[in-house]
Amino acid sequence: MWAMDYISSRDICYLVCDILSLIDKRPIEHGMRVAYMLMKLLQNKKNYEEYEIAEFAFLAMIHDIGAYVTGGIADTPEYENEDSLEHGIYGALFVKTNSPFGQRGEALLYHHMRYSRINCMNYQYDTISMYLSLLEDVDALYMKDGDALDYRVFEKETGTKYFPEAVMFLLKGIRRDNIFAQISSGNYKKELYDFMDYTLFTNEEKEAYVRFAVHCMGLREKHRAAEAIMCACVSEEIADAAGLGVRDREKLFYSALLHDMGMLAVDKTIEELPRSLEPEEKKQVMGHVLVQDKILRKWFLKPDIPDIIRAHHERLDGSGYPAGKRGNNMTMVQKILQVADMFTAMSNKRPYRPARKKEEIFAILEEEIDRGRIDDYVVAVLKGKLDTIERKLRVETKNYLEMQLKMGNMYKLLLEKRLGEKL
Repeated sequence: MWAMDYISSRDICYLVCDILSLIDKRPIEHGMRVAYMLMKLLQNKKNYEEYEIAEFAFLAMIHDIGAYVTGGIADTPEYENEDSLEHGIYGALFVKTNSPFGQRGEALLYHHMRYSRINCMNYQYDTISMYLSLLEDVDALYMKDGDALDYRVFEKETGTKYFPEAVMFLLKGIRRDNIFAQISSGNYKKELYDFMDYTLFTNEEKEAYVRFAVHCMGLREKHRAAEAIMCACVSEEIADAAGLGVRDREKLFYSALLHDMGMLAVDKTIEELPRSLEPEEKKQVMGHVLVQDKILRKWFLKPDIPDIIRAHHERLDGSGYPAGKRGNNMTMVQKILQVADMFTAMSNKRPYRPARKKEEIFAILEEEIDRGRIDDYVVAVLKGKLDTIERKLRVETKNYLEMQLKMGNMYKLLLEKRLGEKL
């Protein structure tokens, strides 16, 4: 476990949301509005500590995370959508499996269910589910009708579709806190961001949420998360053998995990082309470095990690991008990530080529050394640690695939169970 003083608990929440927004911003924009309303309602309820409200607000920000896999993302949130079983189930499983939310992720399981049904289940986080169920519809109707929204629609279905307590605090929030004026003006974003400073993650939870961010990258393409984990393993082993200090190793670890998050902004069809890229297509792919650099510098308290990540496509002879930096302006940590990234990329198949064998990989790396593009010492360390790295990668790959398989099986079982309940 690393120190994790590079980023605050609050900003980890927003980093996760920005990564998801690279895939599609609509569920997060909706989630932010729901999170703000949930924050105001729970404040009025007065029996939650600020840090609890902040963590439930984070859960609300990503409450539609399952839709990135199951589909159903719309330009505007949908009203009366109790049939949205798939994304609620997948989202709950994904959050429970991959994040420190753990059992609290169950709140997502029923966030499209009517109060009359949730109230009969009596599970630990049913109150949050019932609040989310109301606020889902509130946001959908407000986005549709704006200030013309007739709030009586929620009062009419109190006790059947909506949790009476939640409706009561909603109306209080409308009258006292003017929540819709805040949403309409956009002022709610700053208020929510400031309140999220109450989020209090331990170092262990911070590390776990960064890993969760990596798994979020895999919601569009599973290989994206798998390769980030592989790159972190390779980087760790090289750094350890090279005798890097603890601080450099921890910075490298997080840099390796997040180094390709900007690829989510690249058109997926470009990545899937079974041929060499045209100049404009290459330009878009190369742009991923600047996309992620802007996000990372917004949320990280120190420039160390963004600086390392920004340089992972630079080369010692100045032929890399985005800045054409040369070797005398690069740190050993940056040089390690460059080699680890190349090794990981070549070890995995692409639409235009199969995965390369290790002999071929090292032949290419040696050519790059001869051209003065990558560090020969780093490559020598990599070669010397190859057996250890391959063993570790087999374990990590096995664990990742088993987790994916288990989650897929649980999703099918829960979906069948819920469909059976509706018959």
